[in-house]
Amino acid sequence: DPYHLPKDWRNRHPGEYDKGWDAVRQKRLKRQVEMGIMPAGTELAERMWFVPDSIVLAPASRYILGKKMELYAGMVENMDFHVGRLIEHLKKIGEYENTIFVVFGDNGAEGTDLFGMIAGSPGSRDNLFAAINWSQTHPNAWGDPGTWVGYGPMWAQVSMTPFSQYKGWLAEGGIRNALIVSGPAVKRPAGSINHGLMHVADLMPTLLEMAGVSYPKTYNGRELPALMGKSWGKVLAGQAETPRTEQDYLAWEIFGNRAVRQGEWKLRWQYKPFGKGDWELFNLAADPAERTDLAQERPDKLKELIALWDHYVRTNNVILPSRGPFDTLEKDMPQRVTVYPGFPPLIYKQQFVPPKEMMADPKP
Repeated sequence: DPYHLPKDWRNRHPGEYDKGWDAVRQKRLKRQVEMGIMPAGTELAERMWFVPDSIVLAPASRYILGKKMELYAGMVENMDFHVGRLIEHLKKIGEYENTIFVVFGDNGAEGTDLFGMIAGSPGSRDNLFAAINWSQTHPNAWGDPGTWVGYGPMWAQVSMTPFSQYKGWLAEGGIRNALIVSGPAVKRPAGSINHGLMHVADLMPTLLEMAGVSYPKTYNGRELPALMGKSWGKVLAGQAETPRTEQDYLAWEIFGNRAVRQGEWKLRWQYKPFGKGDWELFNLAADPAERTDLAQERPDKLKELIALWDHYVRTNNVILPSRGPFDTLEKDMPQRVTVYPGFPPLIYKQQFVPPKEMMADPKP
C-alpha cells in the first residue's frame, strides 16, 4: 500500500468482494487444492481474532471494505497487463527466449492501512474501517494521487490463503510466497508445480549459475562472505525437488519474533497475542496453516530446532531485543479466544463484535 492505479482499472471487479473475507478465503482454498497448489485436506488458518465475521456487518460497511479489495485486485491486474507488454516487446526485439522471469512477493501481504497506523489499535474501529473523511481518503477518491488506502488485516489474510497471519509476523502468512520462474533454464513442463523450500537468498547463486558466472572470492581486495543461498539450477532442470539437503535450515527474526524451518518442521516464537510468548512447533506438511502446536508431543524435535536457532544466533551474531515493539499489544487488543485443534477456523466461541454503528445501515 497505498494503492494507486488509473481510473479505468479501479472498477473491474464491482461487488465481487462484498460477500466477505471468509467466503473468499474458502473459495480460494478450494481452487488451490483443485490446482494442486495445496494438498487435499488442507485447513484454513484461524481468522484473525480481532477481525469480525463480515456477515454481522451492515451492507454499507461490507461495500466500503470490499471496495478496498477491488482496488487491490485492479492494481494486480494492471501489473499483469504491463508484464504482458514487456513480454511482447522482448519478443519483438528477439530477446524473449534469452530472458529469465522471476516473480514473487517480498513478504506476506500488508495488513495495515494509514489510518490504522495513526489512530487506534488493531481490532478497533479505526484500525478495521477506513476514516472516510481523513485527507482525500473518501472511497470515490481512492487510487488518486494524495490518497492512501490499504485493505487491512481481513483482506491480507485472504491474500495469504490458507496461511496464518500476514506481513510483520513469522507465521507462514508473513513469510511464504508464491514463486513463478520461466525462461531458458526451466526444463520442467510449463505450468508444473514444485513444493520445494526456496528462499530469496537463493536468487544470487541461481542467476549466477544461469549466466555462467562464478561468484568472486574477493572484491576490491576484501574477502567476500560465502553465499547463503542455494542455486535452483537442478530444481528448474527437473533433476531435484528442492535445493536443500535434509540438514539445511532457514531462520528468521523480526521485531524480537523468531522462527526456524528445517524440512517440513517449523519452530516459531512470537510475542503474545500473535503467539504464545514461547516456542511453538508445527509440521507444515500436515499442517500448513499452523493450527496445531506439537511442542508438547514432540519434545525431541523441539530440542533439535532450538539447537538450530542457537546455531543461527551464534553464526550470524544476532542480537535479540530485550523487549519487542509488540509486547504490549495483548492488553490493548480485543481478547484472543483459544482455538483448539479441530475447531472450525471461521467461527469462534466468543466472536469479536465491531462497533454497533458498523452493524446497521446508515440512517437516511
